[in-house]
Amino acid sequence: DIYSDVRGGTAPYLYTFVADQCGTYSGEGDCYNREHSFPKSWFNDLPPMDTDLHHIYPTDGWVNTKRGDFPYGEVGSADWTSQNGTKTGTCVFPGYTGTVCEPIDDYKGDLARSYFYMLTRYAPEASTWTCDMLSAGDLSPWAEALLLQWNANDPVSTKETYRNNAIYALQGNRNPYIDHPEWVTS
Repeated sequence: DIYSDVRGGTAPYLYTFVADQCGTYSGEGDCYNREHSFPKSWFNDLPPMDTDLHHIYPTDGWVNTKRGDFPYGEVGSADWTSQNGTKTGTCVFPGYTGTVCEPIDDYKGDLARSYFYMLTRYAPEASTWTCDMLSAGDLSPWAEALLLQWNANDPVSTKETYRNNAIYALQGNRNPYIDHPEWVTS
């Protein structure tokens, strides 16, 4: 769960696969659901993007609701903070001043590589997608700078490699930016 995990620390709560999947919830720690890190509203909830595991992460249901379809970014003064430190608030990264969600540092690179994957895999469709992180089917300049920085500061982890292998076994394709992180700058 990218919104409750504390790498090297103790997570505030843990979930059991299937048993703790969300139905009804009223607060953080109640259950988990699926976070489309690239929100479905950005691509009109169309297939196959809606089920592509390379951008879908297990997350706390409440925190996922707090994130909504805000872009990722860096928060100055938080409006809301989860138990693991994920927060929402006004973006302080140069080039954007809207409301964003900032995950903990341990997942910023993972999410950046997910975004690079989405824009590579779905390049023909991306020109119709709408959000503040995109411009004419590509990353907005501020979003590109942010995600390149996140990628550089949070290199591919063993957990991310295992996840890529598991997705390959289920979905039959890989995120090339996990296998070859040097391609991010190409």
